[in-house]
Amino acid sequence: MSLARWEERLAPLDGIAAVGFWVAGVLVLQGPANQPDTDASPARALEFFTTEENAILVGTFLYMIGTLFFLWFLGLVRTRLVEAEGGSHRLSSIAFAGGVAAAISLLAQPAVHATGAINSENLSPDAAQVYLGINVAFFYAAEFATAVFLLALGLVSLRGQPFPRWFGTVSIVFAVWLVIPPVGWAVLLWGFPLWLVVVSVLLWTRSRRSYAGPVESEPSGSKRASGQAPHRPLP
Repeated sequence: MSLARWEERLAPLDGIAAVGFWVAGVLVLQGPANQPDTDASPARALEFFTTEENAILVGTFLYMIGTLFFLWFLGLVRTRLVEAEGGSHRLSSIAFAGGVAAAISLLAQPAVHATGAINSENLSPDAAQVYLGINVAFFYAAEFATAVFLLALGLVSLRGQPFPRWFGTVSIVFAVWLVIPPVGWAVLLWGFPLWLVVVSVLLWTRSRRSYAGPVESEPSGSKRASGQAPHRPLP
């Protein structure tokens, strides 16, 4: 089997891979790197970037790899949405645009930390605190972009394709939740990764059925050729 064929068959699992790398990146940043809160003092922010450079670079690298898997996964999601929506594909295009915007924000968010770590020797305490704040700004941007992605996908799925109607409803609820500032962070941090795993499972199940293909029926004359008498229908 060709490499392209293997990639196509494994594409539904890209969402799970994205979540796996995201979790690994966050664990490194919250564990070995001991990432401070955004309201940390300038001195604590500077200490973070100057003393935990290697851990920051590892954690951000893992997180960005996860986002690349998510970006790749969007291609499959867009294809399934286009097939289900038909017509001008307006909602499918909006969903794809929202997903790409979310991916860009999720790439920029750890990139800020990585840049601060690489530049740590030239940072002042106030500049280090600004780096922490910019990281949060991209997180907020990702919340709103993800809301657009989920809302458009949910509206398409209310028709029963390419995802179940109940899943479309959940997607719309998550989209509304994401644009509520005090609580939207919880969906992006916890709900969206879980949502992505469920999408991957649904698409994987569908792809397994399509690759299995229809069950071939036995030719009508095969039993006669083997010497067996055909079954007569019961009266």
